[in-house]
Amino acid sequence: MIELRRNIRLATLLIIASLVVISVSDIPVITSYSEDIRRGPYIDDIIYKVMLNQDERFLALQSGQIEMDIGAFDPVHYTALDDDEDISILKQAINSYGHITINCDKYPLNISGLRRAFAFAFDKTRIAEDLFDGFAIEHDSLVPTANGWCIENQFAWHYYTAQPDIGNQILDELNFTIDSETGFRVAPNGTPFDIILEYIDNVPSIALRPPRTIILDAFDSLHINASIRGTGYNELMSRLDSHGDYDMAYYSPIKHYNNDVGWLAYDYWSEYADVSYQNPCNFRNATYDSLRDQLLCSTSYAEVYDAAAEMQRILQYNVPRLVVYEFMYYQPYRNDQFNGHVEDLERYISGLWTMRKIHKLDETGGGTLTVSIGHEPNSFNIFVADSIYSTTILENLWPSLYKLGPDLTPVPDLSTGMFIETHSDNPSVPEGHTRFTIDMVQNATWSDGIPLTADDVAFTFIYEEESGMLGNPAGSDLSDLVAVYAPTQQRVVLEFRTETYWHFNNFAFDYIIPYHIFNDDTGIGYAGWNTWNPIYDETDPYVTCGPYTLADFREDEYCRLERNPSFYFIDSLPNPTPTGTNTTPTGTNATTGYQMIWSLAIGLTVGSVSTVVVIYGTVRILRRSRGLDTA
Repeated sequence: MIELRRNIRLATLLIIASLVVISVSDIPVITSYSEDIRRGPYIDDIIYKVMLNQDERFLALQSGQIEMDIGAFDPVHYTALDDDEDISILKQAINSYGHITINCDKYPLNISGLRRAFAFAFDKTRIAEDLFDGFAIEHDSLVPTANGWCIENQFAWHYYTAQPDIGNQILDELNFTIDSETGFRVAPNGTPFDIILEYIDNVPSIALRPPRTIILDAFDSLHINASIRGTGYNELMSRLDSHGDYDMAYYSPIKHYNNDVGWLAYDYWSEYADVSYQNPCNFRNATYDSLRDQLLCSTSYAEVYDAAAEMQRILQYNVPRLVVYEFMYYQPYRNDQFNGHVEDLERYISGLWTMRKIHKLDETGGGTLTVSIGHEPNSFNIFVADSIYSTTILENLWPSLYKLGPDLTPVPDLSTGMFIETHSDNPSVPEGHTRFTIDMVQNATWSDGIPLTADDVAFTFIYEEESGMLGNPAGSDLSDLVAVYAPTQQRVVLEFRTETYWHFNNFAFDYIIPYHIFNDDTGIGYAGWNTWNPIYDETDPYVTCGPYTLADFREDEYCRLERNPSFYFIDSLPNPTPTGTNTTPTGTNATTGYQMIWSLAIGLTVGSVSTVVVIYGTVRILRRSRGLDTA
């Protein structure tokens, strides 16, 4: 066993010319994706203009000083913007929802039929239309709409409109009889019961206050004695966190920040029903629990998807938590100078895909796109930048093996293809391990002219591991990484000590960094991960490789990005579209024509190929004491 040293060197292992024959008859290969979405950019530059005041940004949009803002806007401006023919508005659900959390451990709410009856009687449509005036939509799945794993449209039924007849039928069949004297239902054991819905009092936001009338109407229609009361934040959250006594709770919306659904294996897991700070619904379901291993440990996208889908169906049927609404994100942008805008489930209309595809209406190249941001970037260091004002800019400067597409499915960036192996696919892979082999583009170049190769990719993950021991959070997702090496200049291999599809998410989207800039001998080094302060400190190097390069920056004023002519997907203008036609009319999805087919791509197998020959030359390898034995 090789001991993990604090300073792991890039050991060069020369393996004398040998041919390694690997069976790949069942290896999934990622080969199918939309080529067009990656081509571009078509404009000369982007100016991110700092404008602190939201009203100032609104007026700038109206006057044409800016083309768009990276954020939403105050709904009070909706009518004025909607009436302007030179402005379109993106309407899209955000990765968040309001909810009612239900105590599934307390009688009679531990009877799923009671929770389901309430869901049928609850009127989500009324909330969306009356309470939020169209700025929210109905939703059932506990996975938000803005998540590629959501199966909302596959449910056999929905709890959208008030359907108390179905709810009453369920309760009648479960022997929740109505007491003739009180007019309220009693539990199946004959005892009276009441339900108290608690919320955090003294909150200013309408999103944090329960729709009292609609909730009580639902209970009344089911003949259930219920009330609503305000509670202090600390008092209510303390009981939820410690599995204390409560019936139903209405509190802060649940927010998700990525496309991962691994949380399904924990948030509603039976074994967490009595663990502090976990599973506040106290939900227990053996069938649900039986799907955890498939969700967490499968290396096939199809198997993971099936598990996530079935878990969503179980949660929708059993209602441990009822989604009340999903907020809509309304983002305006001008349509009189440019088209080619791309609607993005994560980045909306001002993300990297719009910056890649946008072009002038007359189909000529060039032009400057001005985008307002509410604050200047807090850093250009990819390891410490944590504001949307920074990340919006950085995503146009840095490469990764994959990017999240507009529909949140992976799109190859530096990668040209990948296959995944376990021990059952290839005996050279240790039992229990997962090996990812990724081939790369051959024309990627750093902004200083140095070619980007697989050595840079392998070094990136070694850097994250080494600097992670010095506090870099980028290394936190790589705890299961046991080896990373570059057998050729265009191929990189990563191996993890467990079998799961989710390792892909832990490395695929990380920004790749240049070895010649960051190495620990003559470069920034592992210890410099958080002191590196490019742009703000002009002596610190800033070498990138993306569709744009950073051309100019003035604090508190603007940041200008310039089209990178050496970008590996650089392209001329797309096929002409009719002049003056906006490709993103309000309410339509501009990703049409850019759809990713990840579910098909990850599931493809090389059934006709029985062997693949890999020639190993110079290898950069990371060996870890917890993963690899020496020969």
